[in-house]
Amino acid sequence: MNLKSLALISTSIVALGISATAGQAASTTMGVVYLGFAEWWDNYDYPGSSSWDYNHPSVYGSGRVNIPYDTSTNVQVDVFGDASLHSSSGSSPAGALGNMGVGVHLNARDQSQGLIGVFGATGRVWDVNGYNNSPVFIAGLEGQYFCGHWTGYVQAGYMDSDSNSNFMQNAGFVRVLVSYYANPRLKLTGGLGYIDGETDGYNANAWTYQADAQYWFGKSVPVAFTLKYEGRESQVHYSSSYNPQLNSNQVMAGFSLYFGGGSVEEADRTGAGTETANFDWFRIPWD
Repeated sequence: MNLKSLALISTSIVALGISATAGQAASTTMGVVYLGFAEWWDNYDYPGSSSWDYNHPSVYGSGRVNIPYDTSTNVQVDVFGDASLHSSSGSSPAGALGNMGVGVHLNARDQSQGLIGVFGATGRVWDVNGYNNSPVFIAGLEGQYFCGHWTGYVQAGYMDSDSNSNFMQNAGFVRVLVSYYANPRLKLTGGLGYIDGETDGYNANAWTYQADAQYWFGKSVPVAFTLKYEGRESQVHYSSSYNPQLNSNQVMAGFSLYFGGGSVEEADRTGAGTETANFDWFRIPWD
């Protein structure tokens, strides 16, 4: 069974897991707002043809709010977006590359053990020069496991874009994150993901990876500084010998303002601790 089939089947049965999970949700609404800056390094490699680089800075913004429904069930709402400022060659206007969207998470959580839930998000993605853009959709199931000061986070689901676009289509994905709270103020995270889908009828896949550190200044100043790296290697199999690649790397730095929670660990485990995958996952080396 491939990832796409697994994602579609698993999302249809996750409600059973939610109804069987007991625990205690946060008693008040909690959230976080993030604003940051990123530098991108993209390399497009077209075998036997050409290779070129596209480097640019971007601004990021997002907000997440967790709303307890009862003692175990939570609803989380996400809004997010990023926009390029300019290209290194000056050929693209501001905002020519980026994305924006909204997401919803429904989960059952036990603060001492973890959570299980479903999520969905939709929005729009823009590629180089803004010429290539498409509405996109992502949905699936997610779970977290709390073990001491460690948190394991798994997402699996389905993602799709317009059938006439040059983005990832009809794809399944799986993503694994591990976070370690070294102390009440310092959080370290590493992650790996795999995507398998298509674009315009051709097979496409990608590996994703990330590493980040977050430092919380304190309860009296509920602001955290985040330094994050994200990378992605995507490939389209147009033929046995022609498989263009996009290697994308970015380094982000920014600040998060928290509403609720006495530490970054408490805010994650009792508030808006789930997230929507980066919509830049949809970008591929289009021909």
